[in-house]
Formats: sequence, structure tokens, C-alpha cells
Amino acid sequence: MSKLLRRCQLCVSVALLLVITACGGARSPAATAPTAAPTGAPAAATTAPTGAPAAATTAPTGAPAAATTAPTGAPAAATTAPTAIAGKGDAATGPGGSADTSGTYVSDLGFRPDANGFAFPNYGGDAGATNLTPNDVQRMFGDRACATIQDGKCLLTPPGEQWLQQLNGAMNGGHCEGMAVLSNLFYTGQVNPKNFGAASVPELQIAGNEPLQREIAYWFTTQATQPARAGIVAQTPSGVVNTLLTSFAAGPTGSDQYAVGIYKRDRTGGHAITPYAVEDRGKGVYWIMVYDNNYPGQARAVEVDTTSDTWNYVGSTNPAESEGRYEGDASTNTLELAPIGPRLGQQNCPFCDVPASARVGGALMRQANQPQFNEIWLEGDADLLITDTKGRSVGFKNGVFVNEITGSLSSSNKFGVNVWDTNAEPVYYIPTNIDFTISIDGSRLSKPANSTVTMIGPGYALEISDIILEPGQVDTLDVSPDGSLLSYRTESGETPFMLVAVETDAADYQFGVYGEKMAPGEALNLSLDTKKGTLSIDTIDNTEAGSYSLEVARYDDKGEQVFGATGVALDPNDVLYIDYLLWPGNGKPMSMDLDKGGDGTVDETLQVDDVTDSFTQ
Repeated sequence: MSKLLRRCQLCVSVALLLVITACGGARSPAATAPTAAPTGAPAAATTAPTGAPAAATTAPTGAPAAATTAPTGAPAAATTAPTAIAGKGDAATGPGGSADTSGTYVSDLGFRPDANGFAFPNYGGDAGATNLTPNDVQRMFGDRACATIQDGKCLLTPPGEQWLQQLNGAMNGGHCEGMAVLSNLFYTGQVNPKNFGAASVPELQIAGNEPLQREIAYWFTTQATQPARAGIVAQTPSGVVNTLLTSFAAGPTGSDQYAVGIYKRDRTGGHAITPYAVEDRGKGVYWIMVYDNNYPGQARAVEVDTTSDTWNYVGSTNPAESEGRYEGDASTNTLELAPIGPRLGQQNCPFCDVPASARVGGALMRQANQPQFNEIWLEGDADLLITDTKGRSVGFKNGVFVNEITGSLSSSNKFGVNVWDTNAEPVYYIPTNIDFTISIDGSRLSKPANSTVTMIGPGYALEISDIILEPGQVDTLDVSPDGSLLSYRTESGETPFMLVAVETDAADYQFGVYGEKMAPGEALNLSLDTKKGTLSIDTIDNTEAGSYSLEVARYDDKGEQVFGATGVALDPNDVLYIDYLLWPGNGKPMSMDLDKGGDGTVDETLQVDDVTDSFTQ
């Protein structure tokens, strides 16, 4: 049913978790995203290229202008004058150094950085750009991402709003993935630069160009969605070269187009670039020519030694900082091909719940073999360790990354700006049929830090914010895989804010509970029963009284209605039931049932006054 105008005011400050693939890096080891085996991805080649698939072409000095329709011919022959590769280094180190490309390529897409790349560099949150909007989320996932559509504007469900805030926060780190993908789409004629204000890509301006800003943000986001990530296949460096030789030979109209992801061996730096040609340097060495959006207009190259099956590239993920070296071998999975084709269709919505009426038959029915995940995000400098009921873990254990849970995955984002100063956690994907707890570990902290943990699943979102960890402190968060239970236990006396956002057929809700006063070692437990229409807060097993604030927001055909209360006192083992379905609306009291001692009997029914009409978190 249609749910009227609502505006989620979730403060989800996400400076970011390098969770998908950012033009920067994450600490995680070789990351994977929740995928099924791709059906049309090239097999991982492990042998060195055995021959050029086509006659070598020479590097044009003036590459063809950005296509407005799919190019139909191969790039014209051009001069053979050597072109210097930009960057620091020397002839011995090759790519990224001062050695000259021969200008002759064994396989050539025809793209050139100066003629087909953006004239502005990769940018982060300080540029003041507009990123993803609710209408862009609707474009990506379809109408079911919206609680309602009013005058052509999508108003997201509360879980959708939470997801949007997470991804936009991630873009504070940079937009390299979006720029790498969109530059290829412009060149291959699948997107027209005229729709964004110029006849060619180098003429496009980013300042004040909201449509272009949003388009870059859109393609950035596809690194986090399915089936976009399903095409990524672990390949050796030689395999990457072989795949690109075939792809470039097919030309701009070929079905397989790619962005390249590069990571440092320890995953502390990651970046997305656009490949366009392969040069044979002899003795098994190949250069993958790339457009690096941190360096507009410059020809750069990734060097692959197919004899040793190693690769290297010199290039900082931040144009303003000193360059760093990326490298790897056949075992590191640090050189990645990210297919563009799977991004072009509608993506699977990670936060959408399917209404009961649509669970059998129809376009909204989930595929029986489609895995569903809870996404776990961390903002802050702590470590996460997620442990299931069998004692298996994924995350950082004593500072070392582990993944012992079958079906769980992690993913690092490629961003590109300020990542050298960022110590970010990957995003974790835990199957929705697994119960788990989350440890928020401050063992490696050198000073107190503020952290936020967010979980987003099908139809719900949970968040714990204002977690103040001291060095060595470890707090525990228990959650149910369906989002109905949230329990937080602190080692200190901090006062976290707990948020639950849920999508239902009748209306959408978000609930916020703030621990005004909690003793060290005490727990705050929330349980949501959408069938009965109750939210319970309990202090079972606590030894001291606590005080809490409560907010409830409802979004339905009547618009946004918000209830707020402060100073809600609970003694140890009390259970408070909030009957939110019975609440008449703004300015009216909320009925709450109090079970003293938690024996299952309601001892008192309270009418608690409404003190606010806005959701403060």
C-alpha cells in the first residue's frame, strides 16, 4: 500500500568503512562480496599470454571523441611516437615511472585518458557534491525501495534511508569506482555526455553539475550491489592480462568491459582505474595501459610479469599525497577485474522486504536460490569480531583477520581520497539464517574512540551509536538475524543510542532508545514484535536501575508521526512493553505495560506523555 510522505532523520555519520571497494583501502585481506558464481565471467587464466589476438595497433595522439552512440569501428591508426608514462620512478621500475611506452599495443580498446577521461580529478566529501538520492536508489532497485512515490519523488523506507546514508558516507573517501566505470560507459556509447552538459567527456565540469555528480555516485554504488559484484572472479595477474587481451580485441562494442581494482598486499590501499590497452614489453612483461582518475589526462600503466605471475603499479589513491606502490602475485588477489555489464540492469535490493502478498509468484518473488545477507558496517577505529553460536568467527581476532563462518563474506571499498589516513573496517555480509554476536573491540586503540555499528537486512536496520570505547575495552552486541532483537552490553558507563528501523505492510517504523544512565557491565535489550505491535525494553540480569529516553516514528498514509519520552526508569529485571500500534498520533500519550521483575505478568499500565514531534537521531 502507499505510505505517505516521510522523512527519515537518521544520523548515520559514516566517514567510512571501506566496505565495498573504495578508491582507498581497507584493512581486510583479499575481500569477497556476497556473490554466486558468475554465469558469463571469463575463466581465471593462469598461463602467460601466448599470442596477440590481433595485429598490434599504435597509440593515437588524439583518440576518438567520447562516443554518443556505440562505436562501430576500430580506432584509427595513429603515430608511433613514444609517450611518457606519468609518475615517479625510473626505467627499471617501469609503469608509473619515467620509462616510455612504445606506443604500439597488442590489444587496444581505443580509449585514451586525455580524450576520453574526465578533466577533473577524483574527489571526496569535501567537494560538496551531491551523491546518491532516493530517486537514484529507486532507479537502482525499483519502486519497492520506496515507502511511497509522491509527485515523482521516491520516499525511502526507513531501512532504505539507512542504507542510503551508509553509501553516501562511504563516498566521503572518494569516487574512483564511479569515475572508472562511467568513463568506460561514455566511451562505449552506453551513456551520452551530452546528457550531462558537454559534447565530450573532457569538457564536462563537476562543479555545480548535480546530474553528473549523481551519475558518478550511482556507478560508484554498484560496487556494493548484486548482481554487479557477481562477475568478479579471482584471477592471477597473467589471467587478468589474458582477459583484457580478449576484451580489448572485441572493441568498444564488445560485451565484456571492465574496471580494474588494485589493492596493496595488506589491503591498506585500494583504487579503481580504467584499462584500455595492453603493451608487450618483451620477456613475458606486459603493461596494462590505464586511465587513473587521480591523474587526469595522463597515460599510466600496470606492469605484469607473466613469467613470475606478479604485478606492480605506482600510484597514490590520493592525488595530493605521495605515491605508494601496489603489487601482488598469483596468490594475493590484489589485481581485480570488475565487469561493467552486470551493473547495467536493475540490482537486487539488500534492504527491501517482500510483502506477504508478493511472496508467491509475481515480479517481486525472491528467487529460491538467491542468498540473503545482513550487512554489518562499522564507523570508527575499533575492530569487529562477529561470532556465531558454534563459536566460529569472522573479523579481527587479536588484530588478525579471520573468516571461519561458512557463507559469510567481507568486502572492501575502492574510494581514493584520504585512504592513507583511514583505518577502516570492511563491510561484513552474514547469511540471514545465522545467529551471531558482535564484539566491538578497542584492544588496538591508543586513545578513546567513538564508534557506530549498523546492521542492514531485508526489511530492517539496526544501529548502535555513541559507543565510547577506552583502549582495551570490548563491548558486546547481540542481534537476531531477522532484526527483531538487539542487546548491547557495555564494559563502561557509556550511554549508547540504539535504533531499530522496520518496514511492514501497514506502515514503516523506527524506534530509538537512549541509555541516559547505565552502570558499567549492564545491558540494554530491545525486542520488536511486529505482529503484536509491541517494542519491549528489558533490564533482565542487570543489577542496578537505569534511565532511558524513547522515540517512536511512524510513517503511513497520515504522514510522519513522532512520539518521544525521557526519564523512563527501569529497575533490574524489569520489562517495559510499548504498544506502538495503539498510539493515536502526535501529542498523544503512549500506552506502556510494565512487568516488574520480568515474571511475565503486567503489573502496571502507564500513559506516558509525548514530549517531542521530531526524531532526533
